[in-house]
Amino acid sequence: MALEALVARLSFYSEIGDAERAKLLSLGSKIRPFAAGQEIVSAGEPMDAVLVMREGWAARFKELEDGRRQILNILLPGDIFDLQVLVAAEADHGVVALTAGSTYAIAPQAVRDLMAGSGGLTMAFWWTQVQEEAFLREQIVRNGRQSAQERIGHLLLELHRRAQIVNLAGEDTLRLPMTQTQIADTLGLTPIHTNRVLRRLVREGYIETNRQWIRFLDADSLAAMCDFDPAYFHLDAFRMRLGRG
Repeated sequence: MALEALVARLSFYSEIGDAERAKLLSLGSKIRPFAAGQEIVSAGEPMDAVLVMREGWAARFKELEDGRRQILNILLPGDIFDLQVLVAAEADHGVVALTAGSTYAIAPQAVRDLMAGSGGLTMAFWWTQVQEEAFLREQIVRNGRQSAQERIGHLLLELHRRAQIVNLAGEDTLRLPMTQTQIADTLGLTPIHTNRVLRRLVREGYIETNRQWIRFLDADSLAAMCDFDPAYFHLDAFRMRLGRG
């Protein structure tokens, strides 16, 4: 059965009945594997499919002419690369794989037809874009106004919450398959400064680290320190709208 990750993600935002679920699962899709470090999408290249993360982690990025890179946000299983392909012919940013994994590739016309025939699925796709825009707004504030320690704490808590939603994190643990350079490129820092701040967060008792694993020792204090409020995930709004309490 294909597209399980997409079905799980969209089901979180909208009541999807058996008929709509069947339509989603019957969408023609191809699995495209990728290796860690592979550029999955290159800026300026023609876009031929709606890509959905099936497994693994990836990152959207923009690169300057001198090679400096800004990571815009992180993509987890179930995330849609861009619905931009439905209205544009070329990618305006790149996507790079942070780990090995794969995507679903769906024909744009099939997605258009699906959304045209189902108000519930259109709403679900729309909610995913609302949430992604919220993440991008938070990224702007994080990088524009917060200290290095606040930025790193905030990003760790955000990724932990997102990974929990797709069952990739424990109550207080997160496998973070990002190098310190990638974290630095996400937060507008240098790798050296990133390393120093991570060690400070460990020293001050907020987290402990072991290879790619992070354990949150005092998530509430960390959230207070970096002003992390998950309200921008809009999860309560989804549940209230759906009557899930």
